[in-house]
Amino acid sequence: MLSFVARVLGLVLFAIGMVALISDGISSIAADAVVMTPLSGSLSLVAPDFVERLEAILKPLVGDAAWTEWGSTVLAWPTLAVAGITGIFLMLAGARRTPRPTRHHAGFPT
Repeated sequence: MLSFVARVLGLVLFAIGMVALISDGISSIAADAVVMTPLSGSLSLVAPDFVERLEAILKPLVGDAAWTEWGSTVLAWPTLAVAGITGIFLMLAGARRTPRPTRHHAGFPT
């Protein structure tokens, strides 16, 4: 069950990464320069105060120094990299290790 959840979540994150890739590609063509939307920018488009709420929740848990070092760094990474790579790792983590058994139906030679 957990592998199914990892595969589905990985597929959703990978799809978000592909949408961000296409969006950044279109923006790059329009601007005639490489444009990569940071994760904080994408999250702000979905929910305007999400980054501030995330900071308010995580800063007491991990500490000010860790949030300044890691949290702001991850939020500055491109959305396509964060979502796409995380999605790929989750899909690989949830992949089946053994192949499915083949089903032999009566009357159908294999």
